[in-house]
Amino acid sequence: MQVKNQRMELSVIGILMMVSLAASLSLPGGYQLGAAIFVVMGFIRLWQRLLARAPLQEPTLAGKLPLLFVGFAIVSALVSFWHSEPSGHYELYVPFLWAPLIFLAVLDGQIDRRFVWLGCLFGAAIPCMIAAYQSTWVGVERPSGFLNSPIFFGNNALLLGSVALAGRHDPPFGLKKSVWLALAYAGFLLGMAASLVSLSKGGWLFAFLIVAWVIIEDLRRSAKRNWRLIVFIVLACAALLPLLPANRILDRINTASIGAIEWFRTGEVVEASVAPRLELWKLGLTIWPEKPWLGHGREGVTDKIQEKATLSGGYPGLASIGALHNESIQLLAEKGLLGLIVWLLMYASSGAVFWCAYASSKPVAKIIGKAGLVILTGSFVFGLSDTYLMWNVNRQIFVFLVMTIAAMLLLEGKRSS
Repeated sequence: MQVKNQRMELSVIGILMMVSLAASLSLPGGYQLGAAIFVVMGFIRLWQRLLARAPLQEPTLAGKLPLLFVGFAIVSALVSFWHSEPSGHYELYVPFLWAPLIFLAVLDGQIDRRFVWLGCLFGAAIPCMIAAYQSTWVGVERPSGFLNSPIFFGNNALLLGSVALAGRHDPPFGLKKSVWLALAYAGFLLGMAASLVSLSKGGWLFAFLIVAWVIIEDLRRSAKRNWRLIVFIVLACAALLPLLPANRILDRINTASIGAIEWFRTGEVVEASVAPRLELWKLGLTIWPEKPWLGHGREGVTDKIQEKATLSGGYPGLASIGALHNESIQLLAEKGLLGLIVWLLMYASSGAVFWCAYASSKPVAKIIGKAGLVILTGSFVFGLSDTYLMWNVNRQIFVFLVMTIAAMLLLEGKRSS
């Protein structure tokens, strides 16, 4: 069994997985196309199970994660219906309804997990090249690829690179472990470079957490390889320096720091990034007690923001912002405690599944669990400064990756049993 697990078998569905992840940020609508392909394959797998009268759900918690994602979508949609929100707002929940189909496509297709590591590596490296081209040759201040948002572009490139790094000790195609380790680190660093070039501050905390996590792990693995790993990381970071707009990054950090200090000192909004977010978070926590259980609805929150901007006469751009720029505060104000609870349940259940795998003594399960925890950590950290799941590219990639990792974890459990 171990010999078979060490060999990476080529398959059409595995190659599709790799290409889908590689193209997610590199082609217009690439993330939607990849998800759609696996949804169609999921329908086929579902039909096959129905014909064979096979069980439609798996008995483990990992197998029930798709149902929890569907539950999040249904409860959230019902709250939106309660607030009589327009039909366009329900688009947010569609990827979560697709979750069981993506899960079935990966599980029954028996995708080799290493296609995921490769796809995420390419999915981070190619956007970095696009960002370097836009920044260096075109002169774009904040590259955004085809997403028209530097925040989504930088954050997701970093997320894909981090998932590739989670699989750094699981080499594909019989590569030497040292070669694949170097490639995985390079993929992460390229994703981090794309994040830095896009000037998306929300990803920088996540990058720091990932670097601390994996370096501590790798430095503890083998004393003999310590110096090689450190030298490689230093050289790789040095090679990225010419690509990075250092002056703009430092200026952005300095401006944000001044804005935050001034807001806490005087309550005034003197810059356009951090201080408005602090003002919005305060507003969200202020209006939540007015409707604690079902919230104000999305349009209600937007109306409160505009009302706040009109009454305060402060930062003029506040009126044009339609959300509170924090996932949990937005859910609390928009959908109340009910919306926040189902969101927390979705995250906590996924986190429990991936943590148990990461804490296990099985090497492959540990790697897959680590990848799942990376995805959850990234989406949670990004949600600290933005309404992460409200935006299409974020929720599509989030659902696709979590369902893929959960299915691979269950598949590995079946293989090793």
